[in-house]
Amino acid sequence: MQKPSNEVLAASADANIAETAARLAPRPEIVVEAADAQGRLIAVPEGYHIETDEALRKLEDTPRRKIGSVALRTPESFIEYVNRHKQPETLLYTTVDATAMPPLNMTAIFNEHAPGEYLDSPAGWCDFRAEFAPKVAFEWATWTKQDRKPMNQAEFAEFIENNIKDIATQEGFPTGTAMHQLATKFEITSDKRIRSAVRVQSGGVDIEYVDNEDAETTSRMQSFDRFQLGIPAFWQGQAYRLEARLRYRLREGKLTLWYELVRPDLVLDAAVETMVADIVAGTDTQVLYGAPK
Repeated sequence: MQKPSNEVLAASADANIAETAARLAPRPEIVVEAADAQGRLIAVPEGYHIETDEALRKLEDTPRRKIGSVALRTPESFIEYVNRHKQPETLLYTTVDATAMPPLNMTAIFNEHAPGEYLDSPAGWCDFRAEFAPKVAFEWATWTKQDRKPMNQAEFAEFIENNIKDIATQEGFPTGTAMHQLATKFEITSDKRIRSAVRVQSGGVDIEYVDNEDAETTSRMQSFDRFQLGIPAFWQGQAYRLEARLRYRLREGKLTLWYELVRPDLVLDAAVETMVADIVAGTDTQVLYGAPK
């Protein structure tokens, strides 16, 4: 019998070494396998990592299921999107805080857990969502930002002029034009003292003041201690009436004016309540007050 050549013996030895090394080298091992074949627990040696087919999904024509989130700014857009994708298990989560901006946040979770017994009803991934946070109206932001902040006469007159369209015309309250005239003609100085102040039917106060040096010389003007706004709380939303008190102060010969909004939180509550009711009616979807995690 012919003996194997040295080359053959070397190749065989190398193969044995490779087989032994492969057999003894650490490799991933299945530690636990669920009885229902729903999952496995695998021990991965140092230096190894597990690849999945997740990267290949990006090459498919369409995703296997809907995921993602979209942010919407009008109730009409939110209603439209919810109606496009809602399922029987879809829920609307709502948080309301009149001190926050925006005061309303809603989240639609389309693939929520299905209702039913804990182990007998299908679970959902809860990762396909639509979020709605209405943008605060420019008018609302303007008037609330300047609320209770003193201004000199020129600043107050300019503010009223720039926002005169927001002043509502209603019996018992001054018009925007009357408010602007008041701001430009208001005159109380250290050389004058108020003789009388009588409320008039138009909603203002008829002030009579006299020069200290000449008590016989009188001047008359009309000052409005209250006026009314007609502004929306949210962008493209309906307008609400909001009352404001006019305030002024004379100190060291300097006149300052400002206004104080009367319970703007109640107006926000009404606007939010109306908006939530419209969304519930438009989507026919249950609302839960709270925030999803």
